[in-house]
Amino acid sequence: MFKNPIAVLIIAVLLLLSTASFAGGLAQGLDYYNAGEYQKAEVYFRSMVIKEPWNYSAKYMLAVSLVNRQKYNEAKDLYKEVILNSNNDRLTSLSRTGLTNLDEPVNFTRQTISADKAVININTAGNSIIVNNVRLNDRLKTSFILDTGATFTSISRETAQKLGIRTKGAKQIKVMTGSGFITVPLVKVPKMEVKGLVARNVKVIVTDLPAHSAGTSKGVAGLLGLSFLENFRVTVDRKAGQVTLEKI
Repeated sequence: MFKNPIAVLIIAVLLLLSTASFAGGLAQGLDYYNAGEYQKAEVYFRSMVIKEPWNYSAKYMLAVSLVNRQKYNEAKDLYKEVILNSNNDRLTSLSRTGLTNLDEPVNFTRQTISADKAVININTAGNSIIVNNVRLNDRLKTSFILDTGATFTSISRETAQKLGIRTKGAKQIKVMTGSGFITVPLVKVPKMEVKGLVARNVKVIVTDLPAHSAGTSKGVAGLLGLSFLENFRVTVDRKAGQVTLEKI
């Protein structure tokens, strides 16, 4: 039988509310939750998670809302995702408490989950290969165009802004594009992950692709180039619609 999760979760919410940075766009959902309108809270936080898959505060609040709706299995999955991916120690601790209250063993950490090989289902757009669900800094999940001929991985200006990456004062380098040479900032993304395969301190250039300028990027952040791919053995199977990455 589950331990009494409700009292603990209410205390958790009050603790989180004491942090102004946590509240932000969560305020309406928190109002629903604190008023006991758990169905509305679930709908609100679920909408946030869809729009901001890197928002682990919203995922935690969706989990506690689901607990109050007796949707325990989905809540457990969300708690585990927060534990494995969030850099917020408070959220991680509260998620562990949430799992414990649901009689779920908490015998894993982020470090115990690793992968040596990933088979990625891909989409194609014309001659481009699109790799989905690339996670940046445990914060942003996005898509990239696979480009084994690009020396550097690239991200758009908007993506850099979402990640909090500043380009002011960054090293400037010249790169060749279809329109000739351009000068762009060279920065580092501390962590890039695809299905458990992680590359750290990846050198990336910040520049918009033509699709970004035209507003037709459809959520693609940039090019997945050699500065990321050099960490892995890459096999492309267009017929099967898959890319396989293996640690070298």
